[in-house]
Amino acid sequence: MALSSLLHRASFALSRRGSRHFKEATFNLQDTQVRRLRSIMALVEGTETAARYSLSTATCPVRFARQVPLSNYEDWQAAIQRQRDGDGQLTSETCERYQPTSGSTSQVKWIPYTPAFLHELDQAIAPWISDLYQRYPAIRHGRHYWSLSWVPQALRSEAASVNDDLKLLPWWKRLFMAGTMAVPENVSLAPTSELSMFASLCYLASSRDLTMISVWSPTFAIGLLDTLAQQREAVSRVLLSGRWPADKPELRYLKAPKQRHNGRILQQWDGAINAATTAALWPQLALISAWDTSSSASWAQQLQQLFAHCKFQGKGLWATEGVVTFPLNGQYPLALESHFYEFENLENGEVLFAWQLQRGMRVRPIITTGNGLLRYVTKDQLLVDGFLNQCPSLRFISRLSGTDMVGEKMSPEAVLNLFDLLSNQFAIKPVSLLAVPGKQTDSKPGYLLLAEGNADAVAAVNEQLEVLLNEHFHYRLARELGQLQSAQTQISSNAMDTYMRLRIASGAVAGNIKVEPLTLCPEAADLLHHSEQREAISA
Repeated sequence: MALSSLLHRASFALSRRGSRHFKEATFNLQDTQVRRLRSIMALVEGTETAARYSLSTATCPVRFARQVPLSNYEDWQAAIQRQRDGDGQLTSETCERYQPTSGSTSQVKWIPYTPAFLHELDQAIAPWISDLYQRYPAIRHGRHYWSLSWVPQALRSEAASVNDDLKLLPWWKRLFMAGTMAVPENVSLAPTSELSMFASLCYLASSRDLTMISVWSPTFAIGLLDTLAQQREAVSRVLLSGRWPADKPELRYLKAPKQRHNGRILQQWDGAINAATTAALWPQLALISAWDTSSSASWAQQLQQLFAHCKFQGKGLWATEGVVTFPLNGQYPLALESHFYEFENLENGEVLFAWQLQRGMRVRPIITTGNGLLRYVTKDQLLVDGFLNQCPSLRFISRLSGTDMVGEKMSPEAVLNLFDLLSNQFAIKPVSLLAVPGKQTDSKPGYLLLAEGNADAVAAVNEQLEVLLNEHFHYRLARELGQLQSAQTQISSNAMDTYMRLRIASGAVAGNIKVEPLTLCPEAADLLHHSEQREAISA
């Protein structure tokens, strides 16, 4: 306890310096952004990219926007692979870490995490951490749980260093995290996601001094509680004995936690997840941070109800490719010291610099980062809802394409490829893949395929559908973490009529409905639930 409090005080003092720099920069938005572009151009200068687009440290924002086209991952994929193979570099820096995330047409995107890029991320971490300490002082007096990079099992052998998230932080933050984390970072080295999850639950359940939980998706936190309820007997035995189960020898590289008080709570727990149980296990918990906008809103509300004894803070917009905003004093300011930003005005398609934004605009971020990815277009819709001095505050509205109920990031391009494979293999005609948030907050979201054709093939189609969906990084991860139920299929002669009925129920005008390959469709909750029941009965 004394060590963690000391480390929190040191972290607060160091992060305040970054917070002061950020606040000063909010008074000089344009100058700060021009300097960021110049710094990135210095890293890119002399590379193949610089030669192709005639870039140098003298390149101004206007020339940069004129000479470099907008891009996506596919535009950089070949160059990133060459860099990973040791044949060429996107910047003057050596890159030793590549972070995986899911793509649209590609199954996995590998984002270069260079020293300069990690420093850019830290420029947003420091003011956010400083604000956390000031707004929620109780978090200074115990340990924290940070859910960082969870990697599907199939990628663990391909990139053993991927899970080492402490490498993302400067030395003093690595020291702080190592001394204040409720769950040791090296639980990620377990050979399977199931073992990593079990170890994480044991450490979490042993942390009576837990003061903060930081996750991305609220469904992940709810899933942790669900899994803890299911495995409460095994976890309680670990806490009471201080030893790992005999059937989990792979965890012996970790010191098993011991906490008799919470072990007895788990022994007596009936598995019903409620606010009384969370308060009994973690009486000092002061803050939970998670997504709370768009499709995450109802899950965030449920999470707040389950942890009624602590406060809640929403997340800003962070992606594997970079950071756009972070929470600060009730706003979501642009991380103006991190990357160079442009924004597409979604009303007219005009591309604007950060200093040209106005309140009420709906925009899409375009980021240029220190790892050499230039004018990289994201698929997020943001609303300019105010300003912090000159710095715009941007609130997340939704993804512009695809679906992302719990972080699975499915895209229309990927679904169209899936449709081609299914229609070639089976005598069906896929209509749409429906993303269904769930009928109630206590039911998991999932995907439902509507298709026309031979209904006798539904079981085989359903099995293959799940196989194909699991080829996508974030979908597979969400399934492994228990955030999504298995995908379901409904094959009928009137699948198109079903689709139209659901779209009309959602408020769409019958004459204007365009059949989309991938659709967020809460109205299909009953269909998903019934399809799941039929699958269970047939099994």
